[in-house]
Amino acid sequence: MKTELKFKGSRNYLHSTDFYTWLSTAVCDENQIVTKLVFKQLIHRQCEVLLGQAAVGVEENIVGAVQLLDKNTRESISGVIVETDTPVDESYPFNEDTLVKDAEIVASKQQTTAFCRNDCTTVELVVALTKKLHNTLFSLNKGKWLVGQLNFFDALPIVYESVSIKTTRMMQNKFSINDVVIDNKRFGTVQFIVGE
Repeated sequence: MKTELKFKGSRNYLHSTDFYTWLSTAVCDENQIVTKLVFKQLIHRQCEVLLGQAAVGVEENIVGAVQLLDKNTRESISGVIVETDTPVDESYPFNEDTLVKDAEIVASKQQTTAFCRNDCTTVELVVALTKKLHNTLFSLNKGKWLVGQLNFFDALPIVYESVSIKTTRMMQNKFSINDVVIDNKRFGTVQFIVGE
C-alpha cells in the first residue's frame, strides 16, 4: 500500500498525524485499529507500507514501523514503513497554533488540556497539545520536538469533551513519554524526541 500524502502546512516532511489518519482509513479494515506507529526519521517522500509477510526481509529505506490490532480477534499484524523515491508534490494549509491557543497548561503537573474541537482530527489535537506542552515547559536551544512513537490501546474517539496530555517521563530533555487521556480515559502514549 502506497501513500499519497501531502505536506502539512509549511513543513517539508510528512506528518505523523497524516500517517495515522491514512492508516486508520485506507489500510485498516473496519475491525482494525492502529495501536503503534513508530518513526525513525523525518520522512520527505511518499512511502509504502508492508504488512505481515510482505515486511519480512525488507531492510532498505525503512523509516518507521506500524502495528494494527483486530478488535474482535485481538490478533495483531506488524509492518514497516519504507520511503520510496516518489516525491510529495502538494501541501495543505494547517495552523497548529490555532488548535491549542486556548489549551490550559498546569506546569506543576506537566499537563495540558483542551476542550472539544471540530476543526481537526483527534490525533492532530493530541500531537499539537503534546508539542505545545513541550515547547512551553521543555523548550530547546537546538532542534525541535517531534513525534517518535504513537501507542494507542483503542481507537481515538471522534467526539469528545476534553483531551489531556501529561508528561510522565522526561529523559535529558531529549525524549519524553506522555499519557493521552480523553474524557478521563487513558488511551495510550505519545513519545516525543528531539530532531533537527
